[in-house]
Amino acid sequence: MVGEPITLGWQVADWVETILRHGPGDVQGDEIDLDDEFAAVLVRAYRLNLQGRRLVRRYILSRAKGRAKSELAGMVVCAEALGPVRFDHWAAAGESSWWGYEYEKGEPVGLPLTYPFIRCLATEETQAGNTYDNVHYMLSDAVDAGRLDKIDVGLTRVFLPGGGEIVPSTAANSSKDGGKETFAVFDETHLYVLPQLRSMHGTVRRNLRKRKESQPWSLETTTMYEAGAESVAETTHRALTGTKPPVDVVFDHREGPDPEKFDWDNDGELLEALKAAYGPAAVWMDLPGIVSEIRDPETEKSDAIRFFLNRPSSTAADFVPLADWDKLIDQNAKLEPGDVICVGFDGSRGGDATGIVGVRASDGLTVKLGLWEREPGQKDYVLPRAAIHEVVEKIFADYTVVRWYGDPRYWETDHDKWANSFGSPPVMEIPQSTLRLWQAAARVVTLVRAAVGETDVEDLPGIVHTGDEDLRRHVGNARRERFGGRGSKDGRWKLDKKTPDRHIDLAVAATFAHEALGDAIKAGELDGPPEPFFL
Repeated sequence: MVGEPITLGWQVADWVETILRHGPGDVQGDEIDLDDEFAAVLVRAYRLNLQGRRLVRRYILSRAKGRAKSELAGMVVCAEALGPVRFDHWAAAGESSWWGYEYEKGEPVGLPLTYPFIRCLATEETQAGNTYDNVHYMLSDAVDAGRLDKIDVGLTRVFLPGGGEIVPSTAANSSKDGGKETFAVFDETHLYVLPQLRSMHGTVRRNLRKRKESQPWSLETTTMYEAGAESVAETTHRALTGTKPPVDVVFDHREGPDPEKFDWDNDGELLEALKAAYGPAAVWMDLPGIVSEIRDPETEKSDAIRFFLNRPSSTAADFVPLADWDKLIDQNAKLEPGDVICVGFDGSRGGDATGIVGVRASDGLTVKLGLWEREPGQKDYVLPRAAIHEVVEKIFADYTVVRWYGDPRYWETDHDKWANSFGSPPVMEIPQSTLRLWQAAARVVTLVRAAVGETDVEDLPGIVHTGDEDLRRHVGNARRERFGGRGSKDGRWKLDKKTPDRHIDLAVAATFAHEALGDAIKAGELDGPPEPFFL
């Protein structure tokens, strides 16, 4: 064992294969034989330091759809409830476990936890979750076969011998009994996009810090996310990409090759890409069937890339693919006092968000100048109009504003006041017309496509931004909504929210600002130094 990691993983894997049987599915009831990849997951997840304490606090397992991630999570739940999951002592020569595992001399010996409290987190109120379905079957089968005893297995809770529970939870009840968790499974975190699911994730993770001696940890399973949905999987992956992750966090990810690097329309090349994405599971997965599903006319390519190649992907209805948006970052760029800019304003009545975006005439630098938004779950939110007026006055004081385009709805009198103070132009209203909204949003799409080399534009500034997270979030929250619905024939569209709880006001303001700049260029207002506006 010299040079090998100190881990309880091998004996946990042996306990799983000896005590448990496969859960619901084609192989239900069959003996478990973990493939090398899933055995390696357990080896990594149960690593120890020289004092025998756990090294991993949070393990994120990212695999393609159908890889049996939820079943593996169910196995780990059963082990955390009853198996050799915490260090007890170093093995003596010839020592073996009660179920027949033979330790090597000096190998760590595990023992069950005292009063394990385990949560299986689900996304919907109406179902217990894939993980708990597996747990329910595996433990019921083990009790019926006599491999385990003294376990009360129910549809809504498992009571363990000597105390302890396994509980399926949803966002509505995840905070109950807070502070007792020793282990938690967050299944399918690419679906954790709603505020209540993200809150559930944070609440339970914080609870896991309260039982120090139990060395609590969590396992998260995910398929790659829809870019811009701001799911837990996306925010975690983005935070860890390009950085050295904390030593107690493991992001275990396997993906297929980039679709741009092979012939997507060639079934043979697609099959090889799927083999790479599924790894050892490719020998039992129905890969030809997956190819057929991908070729189905109802399957979006972006969905196929996420589900079956396990690569993050934007949908065809996205306003701007975030992968392209992220290519436009210049972290050294910033607006300077006196810069010539155009400004876009998108306001709300109070319950949504209000955003202001400026675009520099010389290079298209797109900058958030103000954002006020109601937080998820926040009640009785009052929009700070006085503070917004102060920011507007500062914008006109600090920069040379050539044009200001704003949506007047709910802000008619405010725009009148700004027009009286700063002139009209620059202060101009953008009416909510089909043509105008489409032109404004389509302009930004064209500029982004040109910036990433997908098309060419002439006589227009480019587009660049500083990587502001709020602006990125609002751009990612926006989708194209065709005017007149899916049956509309003229191809015009406007920006809409992907879900009602997501803010897009900065994205709308950015389209107004770029539309203002384009109009200013066409009108010849930038041919010479524009006259500054003063309070």
